[in-house]
Amino acid sequence: MEKNYNNCFQIVINVITDYAKDVNITIEKLDENTRLIGSSSKFDSSDLVQIIVETEDKINQEFNTDITLTDEKAMSRTTSPFINIGTLVNFLVENLK
Repeated sequence: MEKNYNNCFQIVINVITDYAKDVNITIEKLDENTRLIGSSSKFDSSDLVQIIVETEDKINQEFNTDITLTDEKAMSRTTSPFINIGTLVNFLVENLK
């Protein structure tokens, strides 16, 4: 389980780093608490969609799976899995089970 968490975490960090570089968003530090949505996030909704799509692709390639991050399971939660990097990674690991 910890291996999946670490692999997913690194994939998310790489996706966000590459995306931020491509669209000229400056991020000083990325960690589990880095906000992906909300007023303290550096990303708008279209940025988040691109990050989610790219993360899905990379996770599916890495783990030879076909998960979808924007399914009803994700959207019907009382707490969004996209709040920050940590909640996204936890959601990824949960979907890989």
